[in-house]
Amino acid sequence: MLQEVFSVVAPVFVIAGIGFIWIKRSQPFDNLTISSLVMYIGSPCLIYSSLTTNAPELAILAQMAIAASFVILGSLAIGILFLKTMGWPYRTYLPSLVHPNGGNMGLPVVLLAFGDTGLALGMAYFFVNSISQYTIGLAISSGEFHPSQLLKQPVIWAVLVVLIVLSTGYQMPAWVNATTSILGGLTIPAMLLMLGTSLASLNVSAVRETLTISVMRLLLGATLGLSAIWLFELEGIIAGVVLLQSTMPAAVFNYVFAERYNREPDKVAAVILQSTLMSIVSLPIIVAWVLTF
Repeated sequence: MLQEVFSVVAPVFVIAGIGFIWIKRSQPFDNLTISSLVMYIGSPCLIYSSLTTNAPELAILAQMAIAASFVILGSLAIGILFLKTMGWPYRTYLPSLVHPNGGNMGLPVVLLAFGDTGLALGMAYFFVNSISQYTIGLAISSGEFHPSQLLKQPVIWAVLVVLIVLSTGYQMPAWVNATTSILGGLTIPAMLLMLGTSLASLNVSAVRETLTISVMRLLLGATLGLSAIWLFELEGIIAGVVLLQSTMPAAVFNYVFAERYNREPDKVAAVILQSTLMSIVSLPIIVAWVLTF
């Protein structure tokens, strides 16, 4: 079991560590170019390739979407109550409590833990989390609600294509499937490298508040993930993917919104860094657990 856990966790931290060391050694890395490639090309191709090649039943994808929505909305409600009680700024901390790193970190973990089937299910969770980030997360940080932002996200259109293909049984040309498979393959290693480079560039502050939020992110995710598994009677790989994705550290993208709208980005950066470091301890435990599901 220890070897299985290590084989899942080690590649994630090794590849992210390469990105971290790369930046610390002042090596060139165009984060804007890489992130744009991942967002506009890699992620949509990975969604299409993984969901059409290892297509779960639409009912199972719906289960994942419902479970992810439950965890996100539960985190939102509890997060608001907690931050109001503590008197801490919710526009600074709430996005980190609500949105885990289901992309850069979650997708590689579920792929290594459960193979292509886990990746396909993880993509369903990632999709719901992405919608939430560009609606709820953006609204919290900016103070305004812009649903039109969703139409600009390629992952939305990729999922629509997937749903059409799966529901109609239409066979796309072989060259389309081969191209999207190759382009999708760049996404996960690029995400992990970006995770490392982003962590290497963060400035951190306000340790007391940020440590509390970091612990809350992991505990809240675990509690609500287990609640979703119990409430919706999830089993096997589905349950494992839900729990893994729910307990990821705070998403790096929360920092992007905090920086853009001046929501104390240093504190958000601290939450991301601290929760990611904590996951070095928590993730092997959770992986060992879900492998028994």
